[in-house]
Amino acid sequence: MVKFVDENIFIEQYNDQTMRTERRKHLRLPLNFKVKLDMPCRDLALRGSTKNLSFAGAFIKLDLIPPVLPNDYFSLTLLGQVEFTCRVIHSNSEGIGCQFDFIQIKYYELFKKMMLSNASDPERIIKEIGCWAETKGH
Repeated sequence: MVKFVDENIFIEQYNDQTMRTERRKHLRLPLNFKVKLDMPCRDLALRGSTKNLSFAGAFIKLDLIPPVLPNDYFSLTLLGQVEFTCRVIHSNSEGIGCQFDFIQIKYYELFKKMMLSNASDPERIIKEIGCWAETKGH
């Protein structure tokens, strides 16, 4: 039996043993950065922090979890410096998991430096960036 928890994680059960399988393609770094979420459609501005962060998305810890649905969009500002447009993937009592949908080029270089300087394995991130760049052009 296979049960999808969200688009990044699914649960497999074989012979009474349950295995959680990670399907994310991007390395998630356990970084605790301050963030601001703006949800204009709900007239909300919230502050929180990242639980983890990758080039594809983040999990945002919040004290107040707004009612969100998968595919809702919001703006995310990381450390008051880097702005993203994000899509909700899932939410729980701890916060919101989101996928980055858009980042302006002027913020991308700063974000890349932040990720590389905080990675325990920067070479893996460099490979990820290279693979992403190669596949996006085709």
